[in-house]
Amino acid sequence: MKNWLIPLAVILPLAAAPVAMAASSRLGNMASFEAIASDTLVLVDKGEMKAAEKRITDFETAWDKAESMLYPKDKAAWSTIDDAADAAISSLRAGSPDAVAAQRTVSALIDTLKDPSAQ
Repeated sequence: MKNWLIPLAVILPLAAAPVAMAASSRLGNMASFEAIASDTLVLVDKGEMKAAEKRITDFETAWDKAESMLYPKDKAAWSTIDDAADAAISSLRAGSPDAVAAQRTVSALIDTLKDPSAQ
């Protein structure tokens, strides 16, 4: 009886993956943006807030350069990611950045990049 659970455990995550990836795939590959955001999170986790602020600026620059290409593909997904990016950027540019807030907003940015429709 338990043998039928194994194939189901393999099939269900695979069936859900295309739905979660659909919104971000309309924008294209977000891997480079995810990498910058992940680098930023590592710096925040280390307490290197100045370096994290610099790295999130790299994200902002790349995101702004890509806007004219990405925005027309999926305005809603782009806007959702842009809002999450703005929150992360603001948290790191605060006069005295709070590590917990920065960790939360940068993590949210990463999650939003992976699936903007879930936000």
